[in-house]
Amino acid sequence: MNISKLTGGTDTTTQTRNEPVSSEKNSTAAKAQETAAAGDQVKLSSSSKSIQQIEAEIRDMPEVDDATVERIRSQIESGEYKIDYDKLAGKMLSFEDNLN
Repeated sequence: MNISKLTGGTDTTTQTRNEPVSSEKNSTAAKAQETAAAGDQVKLSSSSKSIQQIEAEIRDMPEVDDATVERIRSQIESGEYKIDYDKLAGKMLSFEDNLN
């Protein structure tokens, strides 16, 4: 595909110019930047706040207990593991309430 038809070809006459920035312009820009920085504010949405809360709760959670995982795994494999369906349903409902 020939894009020179779309752009009108390559412009080889472009010139650049390097001029020192006057101290007046430089100080004005610096003052404008300082003023903007002093007045900047960040507002988080409720979703962002919820995500931050969940992240904090995850950080506070204990590490995985390998012994408990292995005990439950062996109970499942041997068919001895019993599920408390009422407790499971309650945990699922409280989890959903925490998301809202």
